[in-house]
Amino acid sequence: MKLKRGKSTFIFSSILILLFVFTIFIPGGASATAILPDVNPILVIEKLNAEQAVAGGEFNVTLGIRNITKNPAFNAELSFKLEGSDDLGPFKLKDPNAVKIKQIDGNASQTVLVTFIVDGTAQNKDYNLIVNLSAQNAEFKDVVRSSTNLTVPVTFDLTKPVLIIQEARVSPENPDLLEGFTVDLLLSNLSKTTDARNILITLDGKDNFEVLDISNMKNLATLGKGSTEKVSYKLRAKETRADNTVDLKLDYDYLGDQHQSTQETINLPLPRQDVAVGATPWVIINKYTLSAEKVLAGNTVTLSLYIENTNHRAVKNVKISLGVIKIEDSSGIGTGGTTGGTVFSPVNSSNSFYLDSIPGKTVITKEIDLYVDPNATAKTYIVPVTISYEDRTGKTLTSEEMVNIPVTQECKLQVLSTQIPPVGFVGQPISVVAEFVNVGKVSLGNFMVSIEGDFETENGSYFVGNLDIGVSDFFQGTIIPQNEGTLEGKLVFSYIDNNNKNIREETPFTVEIQPQPEIVMPGMDGEKFGPERPIGMPKQGGFLSKIKGNLLSIILLLIIVGETVYIVRFKKKKANEEFFNE
Repeated sequence: MKLKRGKSTFIFSSILILLFVFTIFIPGGASATAILPDVNPILVIEKLNAEQAVAGGEFNVTLGIRNITKNPAFNAELSFKLEGSDDLGPFKLKDPNAVKIKQIDGNASQTVLVTFIVDGTAQNKDYNLIVNLSAQNAEFKDVVRSSTNLTVPVTFDLTKPVLIIQEARVSPENPDLLEGFTVDLLLSNLSKTTDARNILITLDGKDNFEVLDISNMKNLATLGKGSTEKVSYKLRAKETRADNTVDLKLDYDYLGDQHQSTQETINLPLPRQDVAVGATPWVIINKYTLSAEKVLAGNTVTLSLYIENTNHRAVKNVKISLGVIKIEDSSGIGTGGTTGGTVFSPVNSSNSFYLDSIPGKTVITKEIDLYVDPNATAKTYIVPVTISYEDRTGKTLTSEEMVNIPVTQECKLQVLSTQIPPVGFVGQPISVVAEFVNVGKVSLGNFMVSIEGDFETENGSYFVGNLDIGVSDFFQGTIIPQNEGTLEGKLVFSYIDNNNKNIREETPFTVEIQPQPEIVMPGMDGEKFGPERPIGMPKQGGFLSKIKGNLLSIILLLIIVGETVYIVRFKKKKANEEFFNE
């Protein structure tokens, strides 16, 4: 029994020795780094629902996003573009912040509502939108890339009848309002596809006019698509008349049993001198529009002014003048901060234009084409508008208005040079160097340079922050190839432009990766050196290095060996004693 017990002890000690040797000399042993748990989320777009899109209107897209892992996702963002294009075509995001999601927890779902604006020139067809989803993991690395398609059909509102009063004519030309007069209303159907039927027209003179006809209702059997009909009423002014407006209600049928009802206010072209109104008429800019949401310096923009006479009395000799905005002197040499050039220059006209008169309670539209100087600073300019006019007594009046015109400059990054060796070796670091400069006229925000590809990197990204105008910089990183063959990668330059859009520019590169060459030094018993170890230098991770890095294991080994020797000698001694005892 004692021999068997000693044999078991010897076998156990041998197993411990084998485990120790395995720990020291086998790669990936006890000293290997533990594998980190996977922290990457996986996001999927589950539900897509788009409302009916109408040219010139808005529609909503509802998206359901689900995280199918237990790992949270951060800084998720949706992006949209037309299939086969790099932009949204006739669509525009109403709120760019609606596509950003700060966090989606693990195994959680989130619904996102995105509103689009449809350009009035959109075609009556189906548009295919590509929906992309990106997000970061808990280490704030970009790890999520998901996409899907969405079909958006666009239709025109003019597929149903659109009835409006194109013009109101009064006869006689200068009527006696108390005796009565005739007003002819020109009713048009703007639809290009659908007729209106059983049209009932109801005129309400309110406190301004009395209808002298038998009834204030007129009927038209049909009004064809794109056609116009005249409807006449006999009216007389009331003593309580405050203005020249009447209300008109239109009821009609179309496409079988479809029914529509609209109402609008008509301003009759009558003199207003006898209307009890304020003494001073005011002419203002009711609203203004620009042909582009943001105007690129060096381009031409159309400014549409909607000039309204808020009074019931007409004004005459109206002059509208745009203020001159000087170009800022960015060099700092000028004492006044401006130069002689102007930011906005009217095309084929002067800064002023003239109107003979504006009838009371009337809005007149005037369009001006403005050329924006290429050197204009990117910002919103406040352009003063001066309106001069005369009232009925000939007194000159003036009003001041302001128009805001946002100007933007072109963002332009130029990569001056890239230095990447055409050939490399497996396991040998390869240096990647790039020099770049901001040659645009605006700063580039959140500027970052990174290397992307199927390889390991050191210093693989470089965050600059704001890359100011005319500033150059360089990037230096390292890639470490693991396999032979053609290695493909790309340098990525990303930044936010002055329109708050994320811009990404890529520079691809290729490197031929060859196996490590083996060099035999003569007279040194055939020792080989690879490209990773300079000639004459000791190998890293040799025997001495392993002993120094595993000191505790060596002490344990010595203890085990000592115990084993002691047990063997003890067994031998016992065996001899038993032999002599016999």
